[in-house]
Amino acid sequence: MDHPPQTRRRRLRSLTRLDVSAVSIARREVVWLWSLVSIAAVTLVAVGWPVTASGYGTHPAAAMAFTLVDCAAAILAMRWPWAGLSASIAGSAALAVVTAGAPPEWPWPWPVTVLLAHCLTVFVLALRHSWYWAASLWLAGAMLTVLAPAALSDGGHPSAFANGVVLVSLSGGFALFGVLVRLWSLSVLRMEQAERLSATETGRRRELEERNRIARELHDVVAHSMSVITVQASTARYRQPGLDEAVQREFEEIAASSRRALGEMRGLLGILRGHDTAPTAPLPTLSDVTGLIESTRASGVEITYREAHPRGTGEDADADEGEPVPEVVGLTAFRVVQEALSNALRHAPGSAITVTVTDDGHELRVTVTNTAPDRDDEPTPGARLGLAGIRERVTALGGVVSAGPTLDGGFEITATLPVEDTDPLPA
Repeated sequence: MDHPPQTRRRRLRSLTRLDVSAVSIARREVVWLWSLVSIAAVTLVAVGWPVTASGYGTHPAAAMAFTLVDCAAAILAMRWPWAGLSASIAGSAALAVVTAGAPPEWPWPWPVTVLLAHCLTVFVLALRHSWYWAASLWLAGAMLTVLAPAALSDGGHPSAFANGVVLVSLSGGFALFGVLVRLWSLSVLRMEQAERLSATETGRRRELEERNRIARELHDVVAHSMSVITVQASTARYRQPGLDEAVQREFEEIAASSRRALGEMRGLLGILRGHDTAPTAPLPTLSDVTGLIESTRASGVEITYREAHPRGTGEDADADEGEPVPEVVGLTAFRVVQEALSNALRHAPGSAITVTVTDDGHELRVTVTNTAPDRDDEPTPGARLGLAGIRERVTALGGVVSAGPTLDGGFEITATLPVEDTDPLPA
C-alpha cells in the first residue's frame, strides 16, 4: 500500500526524533545506522577511488568498480550478511591485486580506504547479525593479509607485514566493539519490551478493576431493586387477599418480566466480571419477539404486530420458509424491538404501537411506530442511550437505522439488517 508523502515524512520524523515513547528504540537505531553506514560508504568511495587510481597507478575504471564493490559491502551487510561478506572479500582481494605494484611508501595490501571499508563491514556484521559473520570476515582478512604478499610480491613489499598487523588488530577491535554494542542493544530492547508488557498488564488490570466496580454497582443498585420487585409481585396474592384474576395475572406478568430481567442482568454481570463460564440461558432471537410483545401488552398498551413474509426463525421452522435468520441478526432485531417499545412506553404514554418485521430473503427490516401520546404525563427518565445503542448494534452488522417523528406527531424507528452476504466470494 502506497502511503502519501505527508504520512511518510511524518513517520520518518517520528523515527529520527529522540522521543523514546514515540517509537521503538530498535527501530530508531536501525534508521540511524542505515544513515551513518550509507554516509560512510559514500565518503569512502569518494576518497578511495581517486586515491587508488592516482596514488597506486590503477586504471580509473577498475579502481572505481572495485572500490564500489568494497564500499558497498557494508551497506549490503545491513540486510544480507552473506552478501556483505562476499562483496568485502571480493573487493578487497581485487584491490590487492590491482594495487600490487604500489610504491614502497604506500601501504599495501590494505590501502587506507580499503582497510577502513573492511573494518566498517566487520562492525556492521557484528552489530546486525550473529558473531560468526564478523568472525568469518575477520578471519578472511587475516588470510588475505598472509596470502596476498606471498602470491603477488614474494614478500618484497616493506610495509606488508605492518599493514597486515594494523588490519588484523583494528578489524578485531571493531568486531569486538560491534558485538558489545549488539548485546547492549538487545538488553535495551528486552527492557523496552518488558516495560511495554508491564504497561499493558497494568492497563488490563485497571480495566478489570473498573469493570468489577461497575458490576458491583449494578448488582447493588439494579439487581437489588429488581429482586424486590420480583418478590413483591410474586407474593401480592398472599399479602393482598381478594384480588381478582385480572390483577393477579398482572402481578404474575410483572414477576415474570422482572425475573427475565434478572437473568439477563446476571449474564451481564458475568461478562463484566470476566468470568470464563458463559451464561446458560439462551439469548433471545427473532422468534422471541412475539413473547416480548405479549408481555408488553399485559401492561395495557395497544400493540399491533405484523410479520411480512417471514422466513424461519429457529430450528422448528418449516422447510418451505427458507433458512432461519442468523442468531446474531435475530438477537439484534429483538433488542431493537425491545428498546423501541421501552422508548414508546416512556415517552409516549397511551399511544398505539405498531411493530412490523419484514424479511425478503436479503434484508430484515424492523419498524416500530407509535402514535402521538394521548396523555400529557411527564416522560419517565432514562439513560438517553437507547437510540445510540440501537445504532451501534445495527451498524456492527452492516445495517442502517433511521429514527424520527411522524406526520401525526408520533415516532418511528426503522432498522434494516442484512441477513446474507450478497458480495461474491473472491476467486
